[in-house]
Parts: sequence; structure tokens; C-alpha cells
Amino acid sequence: MTATVTLGVALAVLSALCYAFASVAATKDARANGGRGTAVLLSVLLTALLSGGAWLFVGPPLPAASPQLWTGVAAFSTAGLLATVLGRVSFFRSIELAGVIETSLLRRLIPVFATVLAMVVLDERLNPQILAAFALIFAGIAIVWISAPPMAGEAEGARDAVARMTGRTLAVVSAASYGGAYVARKLGIAGLPDPMLGTAIGAGAGIAFFCLAALVSRGFAAQLAAVGRRPTGWQLAAASGISIGQILLFLALVYAGVATVAIVASVEMFFAAWLAGFVFRTERRPGGAFALASALAFLGVSVLALV
Repeated sequence: MTATVTLGVALAVLSALCYAFASVAATKDARANGGRGTAVLLSVLLTALLSGGAWLFVGPPLPAASPQLWTGVAAFSTAGLLATVLGRVSFFRSIELAGVIETSLLRRLIPVFATVLAMVVLDERLNPQILAAFALIFAGIAIVWISAPPMAGEAEGARDAVARMTGRTLAVVSAASYGGAYVARKLGIAGLPDPMLGTAIGAGAGIAFFCLAALVSRGFAAQLAAVGRRPTGWQLAAASGISIGQILLFLALVYAGVATVAIVASVEMFFAAWLAGFVFRTERRPGGAFALASALAFLGVSVLALV
């Protein structure tokens, strides 16, 4: 394991922690204020401002125009639409309908989508180390999957079955979108090796989509108008967490492959459950089975980072 890949793994872990915090903050906001539209769009704006500002201050100059550069721009724009629009909107809505633990659980399909697409599109190969980490992390996820129904049911309270199933479906849609975005980002980095600028381009594509959609959709227009109002503390926290998490994820993909980063990012669900259960108390506290699952997952991360 090279030092650069280890750095990529560390960045992916930090990204997962940020996404987990955003999940819990979104849950707090949805239950207290019901402000999903502002949280989504605010997170996109923050992503553009943070990454664009970082590029202006510490980023390299723009490369000369070339087919490779425009391919990178197109790939980053596609990644922005997949993650910033489809993935993020379905992510926030799923949390409202299914709760943070169940949403995080189903979003663990991201590595499956990302790994398959990386093998097909990027010709990545899975070495024994990646396979071992994959097995350990998904063994932990399997344990949680078995024990999740009673946890989810208790956390859902009076939510009806139709709403919960809709939330689960949206979580899978979010996973597929983010899985595709991983591959698009890696393609973008090959053409434009500047993660900060790439993040800003992706966020800019998302903002452009929301502005155009607002012209034909009252729902998007209302969400866009909501950004002008003062956000709540939880909206700002959720938006900040997911924005920083996305930037860290772009950086991780510079140093490690799609499969490695996607597998490590799966530990988000464990961070989210511990934060929700013990820190913010929005969900039932994880029990012994979840502790065992967490240990297996972080052992898998250690295999990728240290072996």
C-alpha cells in the first residue's frame, strides 16, 4: 500500500464522517423545520463557494484549452448532475421518509454501483486487498441489515408503510446516482487533474440545473426562492457537512481508485448511526450487533489503509 493510497483512504474516511454528520443534521432539520429544499440547494451553493474559493487561492492556473480539458469539464459536469442534483435531492428526501439509519443502510449500495461501473468504464481491477476489505465491510453491513427492521420501525414511529417504501426507493436511487458520480469524477480528474476546480464545475452544473428547472417547475422555483430566506442552524449544518464531504471525496479520488474510495466511504452508515444514537439522539442507540458490525467495517478500512 503506497502512501498516496493511504492518504486517499484517510480522506475518504473524513468524507464519510462529514456525510454522516450531514445525515443526522438533515434529520434534525426535517423533524423540527421541514426545510429540505433549502438544505439541498444551500449545500450546492456552499460546495461551489468553498471549492471555487479554494481553487482561486491555492489552485493551479487553468490549463490550456484542449479536447482532454473539455472532456474533463464534461465529466465533472455529469458528476455534478448525478451527485449534486439527483443523488442529493433523493438523499435528503429519503432521510425524511425512512430515517437516517435506514437511508444510510440502503445507500451502502453505492460501492456496488461504483465498483461495477469502474470495472466496465475505467477497467479497474479488484486486488485481494480490496476484496478482503469489501468482504469485511459488507459483512458488517449484512449484520446491520438483519437487525435494521426493528430499529427502523421504532425510529419511524407513525410513518406509514408507503412513505417508508418511497424513502427506501429514493435511497437506492441516491446510491446509484452517487455510484455513477464516482466514475464520472475519476474520468474528470483524468482530463482535468484539479479536484477543487472539478468540484466547483460539478456544483456549478447543479446550480444551473436548478435555475433552469425553476423556470418550468413550481416545486423547484419554491426551493430556489427558499434559499433567499435565512437558513436554520440545522440546514446550515447539513449543507456544510455534505459540501465538505464532497470536496474531501474528490480529493480522495485523486490518490486512490474508485473501488477503494467507494468501499471506504461505506463506513458513513456506522458514523451516522453512532452520531444519531449517542450524540444527537435522533434514533435508537445501536446495540451489540451494531458494535460488532462497526468493528468489522473499520477492520476493513484498516486493511485498505495499513496493509
